[in-house]
Amino acid sequence: MSDVPLIIEDDGSVRHLILNRPEKINAIDYAQHLRLMEQFELAEHDPNVKVLTLSGVGRGFCSGDDLTSDSFQGDDPYRHRKVDLEMGSGPAVLLESCQLLHHLSKPTVALMHGIALGSGYDYSLSCDFRIVTEDIRYGDPRIDRALWAAEGWSYKLPRLTNFSLVSRVAYLGEIMNGHTAYAFGLAHAIVSGEPDIRASSRPFLNKLLNVSNAAYTQTKRAILRGMDGSFDHALALA
Repeated sequence: MSDVPLIIEDDGSVRHLILNRPEKINAIDYAQHLRLMEQFELAEHDPNVKVLTLSGVGRGFCSGDDLTSDSFQGDDPYRHRKVDLEMGSGPAVLLESCQLLHHLSKPTVALMHGIALGSGYDYSLSCDFRIVTEDIRYGDPRIDRALWAAEGWSYKLPRLTNFSLVSRVAYLGEIMNGHTAYAFGLAHAIVSGEPDIRASSRPFLNKLLNVSNAAYTQTKRAILRGMDGSFDHALALA
């Protein structure tokens, strides 16, 4: 593939955002977060896009944050915007990008093979669906390095699976394979990954293409708004 760090590829009404830093197993640096956020916004407002996927080239989906990246070069729209964290401060874009993906009105799918750790794991939990290969190494080992839950997964993970499994993944940093992720309810399908995961996931993506855009948007909006509300509140949203 080309040497651009983020490939945008349209396959009919499916837009693929493909992480393309194979030499670093698609580790995400600050500039890549900015690119992703821009593409999430563009996909949201493009009437030709019905489904958005996030995937990677090479040996894995994403190995996490690029901790060896150089300082960001260029005009940084978030240079004066920081969020306070318990162990320091960080750029708001890391949080806002996942928030934008989480609330996207169209179906969003993480297509993951090989490795999906750290920020790759965070982004995947912001998607509506997660497709994995059998041999994937999936999870967040940051607790082993005395780091905290990032990009909102401490909110999302308990809502995606039951608490007894949350303790294994979050407190113990358990790394899942495809079958474990599927059994935990964190993956929606296991595919071969051949000839590549975008091709092997196409039958699943075709199901999403057949869903009414308007119905999907309305249903997703009601579910997200009602997730933490009362029953009466959920009825009012229906």
